[in-house]
Amino acid sequence: MRLKLEGFANGGYATGIINGKIVFVKNALPGETVEIELVQEKKSFMKAVTTKILEPSEYRVEPKCPYYLTCGGCNLQHAKYEYQLKLKQEIFLTTLKKLGKIKVNEIPKIEPSKKQWNYRRRIDFKCKNGKWGFYKKSTNQFTPINECKIADEKINEFISINRCFRNKRVQVDDYNNINTDEMMLNLGLEKPLFYEKDVFTQINREINLKIMRDLFNEVLCLELSNILELFCGIGNFTIPLATKGYKIYAVERDISAISSLKRNINNFGLKNISVIRRNLFEPFKIKGGFDLLILDPPREGAKEVVRWLLKKSIKNIIYISCDLATLSRDLNIIKDKYTIEKIKLYDMFPQTHHVESMAVLKLNKD
Repeated sequence: MRLKLEGFANGGYATGIINGKIVFVKNALPGETVEIELVQEKKSFMKAVTTKILEPSEYRVEPKCPYYLTCGGCNLQHAKYEYQLKLKQEIFLTTLKKLGKIKVNEIPKIEPSKKQWNYRRRIDFKCKNGKWGFYKKSTNQFTPINECKIADEKINEFISINRCFRNKRVQVDDYNNINTDEMMLNLGLEKPLFYEKDVFTQINREINLKIMRDLFNEVLCLELSNILELFCGIGNFTIPLATKGYKIYAVERDISAISSLKRNINNFGLKNISVIRRNLFEPFKIKGGFDLLILDPPREGAKEVVRWLLKKSIKNIIYISCDLATLSRDLNIIKDKYTIEKIKLYDMFPQTHHVESMAVLKLNKD
């Protein structure tokens, strides 16, 4: 079936129309004419895969990875990097408008990644017969690999000389320690942050540092007494802010992350951090008044948090997100109470459709 593609959607799909119904097409780009094979049909949409490129986009390139069409981990390797960034900006605005019912007048700036390849410092592999690999997307079909083009060079070196083992996560820290029980994060402070190897940390070091610097600049513009930080993890933002003298109430539910955070607090000799354990994915209570809320939730977003915010009057919010859909949903809940003052995007995940964002919100005066 021949199809002219016009748009691009969250999830990394090019889009076209057949009989008035939208079609989401893998491995294609806007402006291309392709032959497709339908793989799914629903009441309001269809999904398809590209079988042949009839009229390629000027932005199309040959994927660098030999496993690209079978692995399922990346979905934008067939686009020039500058075009990837443009598509992510467009996806962000479209998703915010469609799901969040929010229109942004100015296209948010996107921070490119210094590393377009070999940037991931943590990979969760699949394992079969001692071989490293991945499942083909949406299947249990195992694809063995010898190298991952977006994984850190140390990870690729590791899997080339080691058979796959029961714990299939491989990660390297900022000091090139790989899979040690205790890892270290370099945030440019006088000491590293320590964390247990399976605790969450950002996978792209340079972008993480850029977000931290931008967050600092936003905080410095505010007159603050108390900061509430939700989903604080091991202290990626908590520790740097606390070293500048801010009083922080740091909230996290993961016991291992809290253990790492407490160790980092003690290691830096900080007395201005209060650690609170809460499950932020169910209704919760936190007492006290705060001048600023910082939250950096996982892909599930922060639905319970923004519902909690409707009962509060926190003047300033900095919401860092790795998922456009849940961010749009959450902002929609509080859009009548808060004004979005600024949004910036970060290419934390080159060669994929994923994008990191930071939204700065202010409580409406009325």
